Amino acid sequence: MRFVAVIVICVAGLTGCISAVPPSLEVVGAELTQESPQGARVEVAVVMSNPNDVAIQLPEASYTLSVADAGSYAYVEIPARVLGPKGVQAIRLPAAIQTDGQALSGKSWEINGSVTYSPENYLRSFLTETGIPLPLVLFSGKGVLE
Repeated sequence: MRFVAVIVICVAGLTGCISAVPPSLEVVGAELTQESPQGARVEVAVVMSNPNDVAIQLPEASYTLSVADAGSYAYVEIPARVLGPKGVQAIRLPAAIQTDGQALSGKSWEINGSVTYSPENYLRSFLTETGIPLPLVLFSGKGVLE
């Protein structure tokens, strides 16, 4: 009976180390930060919230930004962020867009992407080292460039 109790405690402890509630990501807008005849820079604002009691590492964001009449562009950003326990953090995802002289102000945009995350614990490090991929959370948003 004592052995069963030890096994139950170990499994419960390991389950807590492996699982984490995914962070939530909300796209709150996009801003046209630079514009020239050749291209433009757009920054998409995303607010991330960590519902967990442990910090979460955010090692990579992959996303595609589409702007009306200007095409779609894919990016991989390394935000190198740690989202603290119960923390909220805003990030800006950059995108460079070839414009060929057309103005982007007032154009509609859409972003779709994912962010990988990892709770800060030793078991997750072991799983990563053995090739088990990090979990990810999807996000999307759209609006009009200002």
